[in-house]
Amino acid sequence: MYRNKKWLFAANLLAIAGLILSACATPTPTAAPATQAPGAQPTTAPEATEPPAQATTPPEPEGLTSKDPETFTWMTFGDPDTLDPHIDYETAGGGITQNIYENLVWFDGADPNAFKPLLAEAIPDPEPTDDGGVQYTFTILDGVTFHNGNDLTAEDVAFSFWRVMLMSDPNTPGFLITEAFFDLDLATQLVDPADATGDPEVLSAADPAQLVAACEQVKAAVTFDNDARTVTMKLVHPWGPFISTLAGGGWGAVVDNEWVAEQGDWDGECTTWQNFYGIPPESGIIRDKTNGTGPYILDHWTPEEEVVLNANPNYWGGEPAIDRVVIQNVVEFGTRFAAYQAGDADKISVGSQADYVQLDTLVRDECDYATGECTTTNPDGLLRKYPGHPNLSRTDIYFNFNVAEGSNFVGSGALDGQGIPADFFSDVNVRKAFNYCFDYDTYIQDVQLGLGVRSLAITLPGELGHEGTPIYNYDLAACEEALRASTWAAEDGTALWDIGFYMQLVYNAGNTGRQAIAEILAANLQQVNPNFFISPVALPWPVYLRSTRARQVPLASAGWQEDIHDPHNWYVPYLLGLHASNFNLPDELKERYRPLIAQGVSETDPAARAEIYSELNQLIHEDAPLIILSVPTSNIYEPVYLHGWWEGQSRNPLISPFYYADFSKD
Repeated sequence: MYRNKKWLFAANLLAIAGLILSACATPTPTAAPATQAPGAQPTTAPEATEPPAQATTPPEPEGLTSKDPETFTWMTFGDPDTLDPHIDYETAGGGITQNIYENLVWFDGADPNAFKPLLAEAIPDPEPTDDGGVQYTFTILDGVTFHNGNDLTAEDVAFSFWRVMLMSDPNTPGFLITEAFFDLDLATQLVDPADATGDPEVLSAADPAQLVAACEQVKAAVTFDNDARTVTMKLVHPWGPFISTLAGGGWGAVVDNEWVAEQGDWDGECTTWQNFYGIPPESGIIRDKTNGTGPYILDHWTPEEEVVLNANPNYWGGEPAIDRVVIQNVVEFGTRFAAYQAGDADKISVGSQADYVQLDTLVRDECDYATGECTTTNPDGLLRKYPGHPNLSRTDIYFNFNVAEGSNFVGSGALDGQGIPADFFSDVNVRKAFNYCFDYDTYIQDVQLGLGVRSLAITLPGELGHEGTPIYNYDLAACEEALRASTWAAEDGTALWDIGFYMQLVYNAGNTGRQAIAEILAANLQQVNPNFFISPVALPWPVYLRSTRARQVPLASAGWQEDIHDPHNWYVPYLLGLHASNFNLPDELKERYRPLIAQGVSETDPAARAEIYSELNQLIHEDAPLIILSVPTSNIYEPVYLHGWWEGQSRNPLISPFYYADFSKD
């Protein structure tokens, strides 16, 4: 499955908490094997910075009230890629468009598995079709208008789904919709030649009749009746997470057909769709223009500075309490923190969990995330704190089963004590040993500051099939046993245990969490055997991306943030798509997993899906294709005068970062 890697970088940058990605620096490999100290202990996370001096001074009493009750100011860092909801695939833009545009269905409160109708009157049940598929018929709300005054029609809804599928290239989220309808990654795969996918020039040169036919297939999958106000969606087979996919993000957003055409974008004609395919987000026709049905209207976007939204006075759901939202791009955490202290910001983003130390100095009320009940612990504080917020992103360690030629990270490239062969991790004993040699508790306590939950599978805790899965625990004796069982040997027959190895484990420079991951694993392997050397290497973000995409790194930590709260959204990238591709997961393992992945997503009964995924998790444990780490949790901070986070949609971990219509101030 295709995924835009850039979105993941932005998603981690903009997360309320988590291990931050990026920062450019010169690669800094650790010392060569001969200089590394045998038996070194795991490196703990970098110490948190001390709070600034002013944080020790009790704030003024007026800090308990808002300076501007009608404006919500959020200081963050990062800029949207685009405000076109069907093209954007990163959280900076998605966090804005979810307040401007709306979907047929939406999340119902804090539970990412609970849904309610939004632009639809109800959520329909699937109806079997004669060809083995299913169909859903939605009735569209009457009386809803777009920001420009146009009425919402059933045709607008159908057009939106045609557009997201036909405009989808490997850098956009359209595959989430296309996969459900056609069991294909992208609609361009309906056109011959297959290499048209992701290549606008090749697509435009395709047979015009095939282009029209592909478009008509998409339109046949989503039909409308304006008089009845219905939209019928036909899927080639049942799709377990279909409703959650519709709710999940901009790929399900409804746009105004007439308005999009007026801007010079695609007008819905099957003879022209290829002319609008593959346009880079920065060149998109509606990149900086919006027209949704949602509670907020775009006032302006000044790139690298701010985005400003105004409340929609004609919103069909009622005008929001907050009149104006100002999203400011402020790079330095110290500046954001000072604004929080001064009451000039209502929310700020942290750079990593280490920043919690400073925010904790401003906490007045400690609140229970589950119940919302709060206890005042510091009468002079400014903030309300909710610890334990679930996080839907994670970082794990991936083994490259066949490192590409030209790699600088495998030492000599041979099993001679100074390197490793390209297919070093094809040995399951080596992979299991590395799993046993990772200190999971140290990672949780020292790197995630105790704010981590051990994961039993590559899915998230609580998802179908997750519970009951066996795991690897930190066990140096088991690590040694597995390495001694390895079939690897040098040319002269010397066993791996006696010859040793050397490799480099890369991470993106500035990501102290990933640096600690590398150092924990490296130290423990040397503790098992002084001849085992892993050298952690910091790479600038672009170099890190190029190296992993070129499949030249033997192992690396990499992250993922789910699009929909469903196991399928984890199994595909890890076992068939992005990460499986970047780390050369062998075809025999893919084919071992593929049938169960297909069965799981095609099943609609949750209990049956859980059984399928439990079986899949058992296979993954046996094969050990990666090291599964823990999932971080977050602390949420807000001024005591601000209300609506705990009570509203924003508490749902799939709403990133805020649904501003929930908020109000004292």
